[in-house]
Amino acid sequence: MTRIASLNSISKNVNFIINPMKKVLLFIFISLFFSLTVGQVRAQEEDLRDLVAVVYPMNDANSIVFLKEFGPQAIKYHNDNYYNWLERYTKSRFSTGFVYQDSLTKQMFLITNKWVVSLVKSVRVEFLGSNQSVVKYESCPVVAINDKLDLALIALPDSVQRPSLSFSQQEVKDGDIVFSASYPAFGKTPSWQFAKGIISNAQFYSPLLTDYEDIPLLQHTAQLDAGSFGSPLLIQERGTEGNFAVVGINILKAYNRENVNLALPAQHIIDFVNEYIHSKTELSNDPLLVRANQFVKALDDYKKIIPFISDEYMFEMAPTEFQKWYKLCSKEVQDEIIKKFNGSDPIEGVRIAMAYALYKKVAKKTLKVVNEAMDEVTVNMLYENQRVTSEWVEEKGELRLKTLSFFKPHKVLDCGIDWRFAYGGFALGASGAFNPVFNLTSKYSLMYNLSFSAASGPLTFDFIFKYGSLPHTRIKQHPIIFYNDTVFAPLRNAYGIDMSFGFQLPIQLGSIYIIPNVKPFAGVIFKKENCLILNYGLRSGIETGFRVKKENYLFLGIAHKLTGFKNMRIEDDDEIFGLHSLDIYIKYTL
Repeated sequence: MTRIASLNSISKNVNFIINPMKKVLLFIFISLFFSLTVGQVRAQEEDLRDLVAVVYPMNDANSIVFLKEFGPQAIKYHNDNYYNWLERYTKSRFSTGFVYQDSLTKQMFLITNKWVVSLVKSVRVEFLGSNQSVVKYESCPVVAINDKLDLALIALPDSVQRPSLSFSQQEVKDGDIVFSASYPAFGKTPSWQFAKGIISNAQFYSPLLTDYEDIPLLQHTAQLDAGSFGSPLLIQERGTEGNFAVVGINILKAYNRENVNLALPAQHIIDFVNEYIHSKTELSNDPLLVRANQFVKALDDYKKIIPFISDEYMFEMAPTEFQKWYKLCSKEVQDEIIKKFNGSDPIEGVRIAMAYALYKKVAKKTLKVVNEAMDEVTVNMLYENQRVTSEWVEEKGELRLKTLSFFKPHKVLDCGIDWRFAYGGFALGASGAFNPVFNLTSKYSLMYNLSFSAASGPLTFDFIFKYGSLPHTRIKQHPIIFYNDTVFAPLRNAYGIDMSFGFQLPIQLGSIYIIPNVKPFAGVIFKKENCLILNYGLRSGIETGFRVKKENYLFLGIAHKLTGFKNMRIEDDDEIFGLHSLDIYIKYTL
């Protein structure tokens, strides 16, 4: 009995010693596991910085000029935030992209959203390290885009050796844990953000998203902010680079709801990349002729024409004439244009209007490709059995139209009175004077004019500086003997200024303007020896304008001018006869 009691006592003492040891060991085990897990996540996050980059578009000077010129038209069509959009577009625009290496060609790409590369041919790619290191790749070309899915493929330099993300083959379900890795804006600079969330709807549809209305999107709660779009949506998957794999690309965020972010599923990205790779490896005797024939087949629907219109072709359109293009569109197309204007890519509205105008131009007419190419960029065609040419340019991985000889974007062939016609410009001319009463002409009858001219609809304004000679004829009064002499007294080397407010009737005949005008004027003529003469009158004439650039016209004008004079010297009561003048001038509008 005593022995049993002793054994029980020993057992209790041993348990008293062992239990705390178990707790200590358990604590150490949990601590080590947590440290290893956190370290692994941090290491994985660190690896992701080598796989995810910031994308900066390299804006083309022509696109910036076009966008600035287009501002008033965008405001007119209800985009009150256009200039804020333009500020972001030109100065602080960036997005996120991720690295992908094609297994067949071993070429390295960056995948991002199309909107960030709109109207640009190349981008700058930056990989930002946690130690503030930066690896830059300049002038990376945009080799492919998909307008509908908002995808863009950017080629990295051949010398780049980086790890690559892979696409997951797993089916994504509601409740799955996902991650976003991106560079949202902090102020105007990108800042790394690694966020965790879940799939809240693996089959998201919305009629509001017309480009994706037949595509199930992934709705998730992993944090996204401005600058995050184009970033990968990830799941943890062992055996992949960084133990993460791509299940989608982040494209949208609902700002009126909390934690509603949308991603395009990976399969659509895979198809997009494979289509590009296949197009580059596909054998063709002449890809230019193939592309030209594809264009001809697309002419039955304006939506099919849109991808064929290059940025360069679109830049030929005069923004001030966009209203004419817009009026040519059907109500359905106008609504589509307005939707683009109110969205994040207003210039696509311009491309739609141009595609529709081309569609209407060739409707019920024949256009076919002649099976020959003049050179590497030009294809001959027959339009209504008349030989025409098409020029092509490679843009974002596709051959696109640069020009069609029978379709000029800056020529909306309207006819009639154009009350919207407006300009400012300079004119240079000469004025030959004569007096029909006395039939006097002289070598002192020529004045040269330099003027600033402006017009808006029916109203005109001219500020004229003139220099030269006038064949003045005056009546010299002799009050003592009551006798008047008619004296020819030309003004030599005189100069003066005139101002004119008048009226015009701008008649448009296709790309030509014929403008009759009537312009009352008044001014002064200066001469040495304290000579100051007031001149006033009426000029009427006609001018013809020819377009030389998108919004610039060259005018040739002729006018008849009837001028009266008044001597402003008090001591001089001589009467000065009026003059008739024939004016010819050339004007260039800005």
